[in-house]
Amino acid sequence: MVLGKNLLETSILKIRLTKKPGDSHFWMGLMGVKEQFLRLGRFKVSDGSQIRFWEDRWLGGAPLKEVYPSLYNIASRKQSIVAEVLRSVPINITFRRALVGNKLLDWQDLIGRIASINLQDDRDSFCWDLHSSGMFSVKSMYAYLINNGLKVSQEIWRLRIPLKVKIFIWFLRRGVILTKDNLAKRNWRGNRNCCYCSKLESIQHLFFDCVMAKALWRAIHMVLGLKPPTSTRNIFGAWHKQSGREFRSLLLIGATALCVHDFNQAELHTTSRTKHGNFDRTYNPIE
Repeated sequence: MVLGKNLLETSILKIRLTKKPGDSHFWMGLMGVKEQFLRLGRFKVSDGSQIRFWEDRWLGGAPLKEVYPSLYNIASRKQSIVAEVLRSVPINITFRRALVGNKLLDWQDLIGRIASINLQDDRDSFCWDLHSSGMFSVKSMYAYLINNGLKVSQEIWRLRIPLKVKIFIWFLRRGVILTKDNLAKRNWRGNRNCCYCSKLESIQHLFFDCVMAKALWRAIHMVLGLKPPTSTRNIFGAWHKQSGREFRSLLLIGATALCVHDFNQAELHTTSRTKHGNFDRTYNPIE
């Protein structure tokens, strides 16, 4: 939604912006889907300053690199923008090899297609193909993803619990909760051992394999007769579906409560030890 609504007319579509080492995870993720996003729309040429000549859709239904792959493969500057190419006579495109045979025919066809294009002083615009208005909408993007095989579970988001807890469950399911192994991937330098049992902390360990987690799940087993889950995949799969449909949401909420409690206790224990110099974790528990 950020990419579509807030940034289409600002810096996100500028062709010189790419991901590089040291960028935030948010920015790297945004740059990672940029090309896929651009393929769902097309550019309308005005001043040509924001459109890549070969790689964007602006002339016909496909990027020129796909229409004329033989020319693109030998182009000297593959990242040229439309303004750089069309503001000079003859057009500013050079190739690493001589154009002969089919390549020459392709070149003549390309020249014929761009001969009538005149640059204007206005800014280039981006038209969203998935909506009749040409404007981006979250609904159209969502429908496209669903229709193209993306599986989205609504079960988590329909739970009657606070939004921040839903987000916690979503992060847990995706495996990105900030346990110490995930923090270490972000160059965190603290002690990576579990505060309960001194084994390496991970999502699997903290919520399922640790002695504290096993004690909590055993208590549930004794009270409700439910076999303890073995992993996040199991808890969101067969485990919470072992009862009737009317109780599945309750089971998921109960399991989430246990996971949140376990995570918070680990964080509070870590925080208390931080004061003595043993840990330096920097994120807050869910309250």
